[in-house]
Amino acid sequence: MRILDKYILKELLGPFVFGVCSFSSIFIGTSTLFRIAQYVTKYGASLPSVIKLFIYSLPSIIVLTFPMSMLLAALLAFGRLSASSELTAMKSGGISFARLAAPVFIVAFFV
Repeated sequence: MRILDKYILKELLGPFVFGVCSFSSIFIGTSTLFRIAQYVTKYGASLPSVIKLFIYSLPSIIVLTFPMSMLLAALLAFGRLSASSELTAMKSGGISFARLAAPVFIVAFFV
């Protein structure tokens, strides 16, 4: 793995984690917590069953948030690289945009 790939992956990691946390909290706050509060108030659900319900609902939320977080990470990473003129320096060094985007596509494929 080249130094440039590691640098781009490092730029992707922060926004990706931020996106997963923020998008997950939005989805949890809008649907899951409302449903859990309904179970507790209407049906008197116990704390262990509410915790199980919360944990079992996380995979369906993660399926939605990972692609959105990957898009956010790619946009923020390349936006930051462009704002500090690092993309311009890389392009003037002879590196094509397809080569710069290759680590992003690989990570996005695995995500």
